[in-house]
Amino acid sequence: MSESALDRTARALDLVPYLLEHQGISIPELAAVFGTSEKQINDDLILIHMCGLPGYTPLELIEMYYEDGYVTVSDPQSLKKPRNMNRAEMTSLLVSLDLLKSTRSDAISEEIEALKLKLKGALAIENPFVVVNNSKGSQLIEGIESAIAHGKALKITYLSGSKDESTERLILPLELYQENEFAYVSAWCQSSEADRTFRLDRVVNLEVVENGAITKKLTNESLKDELASIELNVSKSARTFIEDNRGVIADVVDGGDFRVRLHPIDADWLSRTILGYGSEIEVVEPRELSDDIKARAKAIRALYPKS
Repeated sequence: MSESALDRTARALDLVPYLLEHQGISIPELAAVFGTSEKQINDDLILIHMCGLPGYTPLELIEMYYEDGYVTVSDPQSLKKPRNMNRAEMTSLLVSLDLLKSTRSDAISEEIEALKLKLKGALAIENPFVVVNNSKGSQLIEGIESAIAHGKALKITYLSGSKDESTERLILPLELYQENEFAYVSAWCQSSEADRTFRLDRVVNLEVVENGAITKKLTNESLKDELASIELNVSKSARTFIEDNRGVIADVVDGGDFRVRLHPIDADWLSRTILGYGSEIEVVEPRELSDDIKARAKAIRALYPKS
């Protein structure tokens, strides 16, 4: 479905202040950020380049450079600040923040409340949005996040979605995420000896177990143990790796590319994840992780006929 002129105008108004904060960003990365094609971004940049203040001489036009595939803005004219959100956008954010706060009871809930107050002030509304508080869900999320951050295993009691029964599972949680109205945890399941996904509203009980309780986390014979010291070089175009895996990230240093240190984490999962990013993520250490990824890449390449 083709987009409206209003949608394109809104994106153009958002592009200039975003570019001011991300000078030198590549066109493919810019297209990914704004959820459109590279061709559309190029068309938008051409359009913006011809816009400016009344007079429309070179002195009043927005000045930018993008011919080499990287975009910089030297004169944004009057578009230095992001546009204000409309009422629908602010309402959507308020409802989302209310839902997020209902699952949290830790320090981040104070930051969420501060954001809500700012949005309510901008909306000038009296009645707050209400989401039923789920204290049990909040405790589960906190426990799982803590386990991910510290590389701890968990014992959970899990209700089957297809059978009227519950089972005890020993898991190593890797990632928390939300899909539609449900929250999920992706984990290595010792009981099944495989990767599994568990829906949080079916977790009846959760407790942390001692290190070493999970004796086999990997199907790959070359990496038997959890990696303890992990350092990666993540390119700007792969920043989604950082955003999607904050639970396992110990430190991030922005120096052109991102230098990322991870908490101890399942090696098999990490190898598969890095492979998905291709050359955008480089393993600095440990050497065995780098060797494992190279071996996997060669094995995958060998599956394809030589041209």
